[in-house]
Formats: sequence, structure tokens, C-alpha cells
Amino acid sequence: MDRKFPTAGQYPPIKARFKKEIADELGYSIRTFQRRLKEAEISIPRGLVSPELQQEIMEKLG
Repeated sequence: MDRKFPTAGQYPPIKARFKKEIADELGYSIRTFQRRLKEAEISIPRGLVSPELQQEIMEKLG
């Protein structure tokens, strides 16, 4: 059985998303997600969350 793993260029690029989308992915309600962000001392501005900040959130919460 020969498994082929995707290379770095084959993954879809991470794009900016809203907090609600990230909360859904992690299985949190938006209110719980905001509480977890506050506990982890992560500040998110209004609007879309950048891919870099999403990476930080996933490392700390996910």
C-alpha cells in the first residue's frame, strides 16, 4: 500500500475568516470562544481574523 501525502503546495491556502467560523470549527459557541480567547490573552480586532492570528489561536486553543 503506497500512501501519497500532500506536499506543502497542495494544501489549500488559509484565508481570513470571522470569529464565528473559527468558533464553529473548534466546537465552541461564540460566547465560549470569546471567553477562551480572553483567558489565553489573545486580542482579536473586529472583522476578519488574519491567517497568522488564526495560527496563534489554533496553537493556544486547539
